[in-house]
Amino acid sequence: MTSSIIPETYEGREQAMVKHALLKSYLEKLVLIIGMGAKKAGHAEICFVDCFAGPWGALNDDLEGTSISLSLKTLAACKEKLATLGVDVNMRALYIEKDKGAFERLSAFLGLKAPPTVDQACLHGDFVDLREDILKWCGTSAFTFFFVDPKGWKDIGIEIMKPLLQRPRSEFLINFAYNFINRTASMTAWQDAMVKLLGSSVNLDGLQSAEREEALVNAYRSSLKACVPSSRPEYRARSAYVTVLDPLHQRTKYHLVYLTSHPMGIIEFMDMSEKADLVQRRVRAAKKIDVREQKTGITDMFGIEPQTEPIDGHCSPDEVDAFWQRSLAAGDRRIGTAEFADILEATNWLPGELQSSLVRLVKAGMVRNLDADASKRRSKPLHFEKAERLQLMQHLD
Repeated sequence: MTSSIIPETYEGREQAMVKHALLKSYLEKLVLIIGMGAKKAGHAEICFVDCFAGPWGALNDDLEGTSISLSLKTLAACKEKLATLGVDVNMRALYIEKDKGAFERLSAFLGLKAPPTVDQACLHGDFVDLREDILKWCGTSAFTFFFVDPKGWKDIGIEIMKPLLQRPRSEFLINFAYNFINRTASMTAWQDAMVKLLGSSVNLDGLQSAEREEALVNAYRSSLKACVPSSRPEYRARSAYVTVLDPLHQRTKYHLVYLTSHPMGIIEFMDMSEKADLVQRRVRAAKKIDVREQKTGITDMFGIEPQTEPIDGHCSPDEVDAFWQRSLAAGDRRIGTAEFADILEATNWLPGELQSSLVRLVKAGMVRNLDADASKRRSKPLHFEKAERLQLMQHLD
C-alpha cells in the first residue's frame, strides 16, 4: 500500500516529502559537523532560519510534515547527541511568516510544543522587510543555515538575498521554483523581473527544454556565488542543486539550490542528495501505483521498487565514464577535497555516480589509482580526503 511510503500529511504534496527528506538529512549532518568542529573549545552556537515558515499542509497542531516541526526535532536531537560527545551547543531557531493565520499557528506551536532545548523565536511580517531584524537575531559569530522556501519566486531575487548572502559563516538552501519561473522567463513583460531574480539577463533563444532549464538555474547560482565574500580561493562560494520532479510527470517542480563557502559542504550536500534521490524515486513509484489502482481498482501485489532508469538531470554510466577519460587524458591528476567538490559543482552528479564509474574503469583496466590498490575498494576507488592520484591507462573504444 502506498500509505506506508507516503504519509497522510504529504498526500497531494509528495514533492514536499522529498524536499523535507533532503532538509532533514543535510541539516543533521551539517549541525553535527559544525558541532564536532568546536569540540576543542567545548561549545558552539548554531542558528537555523526558516525565512518562509508557514505552516503549510499540516493536518494537526503537532505540525507534522512541516519544516518547523522537522527542523526543531532535528536540532534538538543533534544538541543531545553533541552533549554526549562533550560539546555544548547553543541551538537557536528563527521562523518568519507573513500570513496572519499561519503565524498564529506557528506561534502557538512554538509556545506549547517546541523542544525546550532549542532557543526558538518567530517574527510576523514580510521576509524582505525583516531582513535587518533577521541578521540582528543571528548575530555575527554563530554559524547560520538559511532555509528559503517561498511559495513563489519574487522574494528570492539576488538583490533581495544579497544582505544575507554577505553574512559570514552562513549556508543556504533556496527553493528555485522552476515550474513557475519557466512560464514567465520568455515573456517580454516579465524580463525586468527575471533580471532581478537571476541577477543578469539570460538569452534563452533557440535553447531546448533541458538547455533552457540549465541556463536559468546556473545563472541564478552564479549570481548567488558572486555575492558571497571570500578571502581564500579554496573557500570560495560553491553551489549545487537537487531537482524535485512532479510526482506523476517527468518535469521539474523546483530546484533546491544549495550555497556554501566550504568544499566539504558541497560533498556532504550531494551525498545527502543521493539519499533524497532514492526517496524521490520511491515516492514517484508509489504515486504512480496509487493512481493506477484508483483507475483500475486492482491492488498492486508486488510492492514498490525504486525506478532504475535515470531521472532527468542525472547522468548515464557512459557519460560519467567519458568524463573521467577526458579529465585524465592530459596526465595523472590528484583529486583532493576541493577538486572533488569542483567536479560535483560543475556536473551536479552524485558522488556515488562518480565513484561507481571509477569502479567500472578500474575493473576494466582503464584507470589506476597511483596511491592505493583501488581494485580492493568495492564502492569508493577514490579517497578524495587523502588527495589520491588517478591515471588513465587506456581509452574506451
